[in-house]
Amino acid sequence: MNLELIKCKRTDSVYQEIRNRHYIPNKGTHGQQMHYKISLDNNIVGIISGASSVWAVKARDEFFGLNKDNKRKGLPSIINNTVFRLEVHIPNLATRVLAMWRKTCAKDWLERYNVIPHGFETFVIETDYRKGTLYKADNWIYLGQTAGSTKAHPKGMAQKSERVVTVPKLIFAKKIPKTTLSTEYESSWNK
Repeated sequence: MNLELIKCKRTDSVYQEIRNRHYIPNKGTHGQQMHYKISLDNNIVGIISGASSVWAVKARDEFFGLNKDNKRKGLPSIINNTVFRLEVHIPNLATRVLAMWRKTCAKDWLERYNVIPHGFETFVIETDYRKGTLYKADNWIYLGQTAGSTKAHPKGMAQKSERVVTVPKLIFAKKIPKTTLSTEYESSWNK
């Protein structure tokens, strides 16, 4: 089995086609981001992406040691696994892809954004058959559930935010051994 992650842009047509079949609606990606197509024996069988982490998640902040003094500079060293979709079902393939993605994305994140990743987060909408088992198999830590609300800016970022009710999500996180939170960070929006 030849397994490979192929770096691509979010606008890649094959990436978008698969992304649009994911259970979370495709609303684009915010902030820093890395996207990959998953190739198995030279066939694209899925996608996986990482992006800027979510700003306010109490359980995640406690897990990584984030607080009001270090959050602005430390948060960019945590990568949010924003989407993972496989369109084939082969035993252990998802776990292999996730492990490969963690290594590849961490290397690419450092190269592109000049930030040494310290860990990963992800959020799973629980269903009868979706319980985060994949993340547990890759030794991610279950941190609890989100509060089920978020801040939205329906009139633009310059306007006051509004609190919006959302579906609570399962929170999983994983630290990268022998790394620490970023203590220096320079925005790289132009990269």
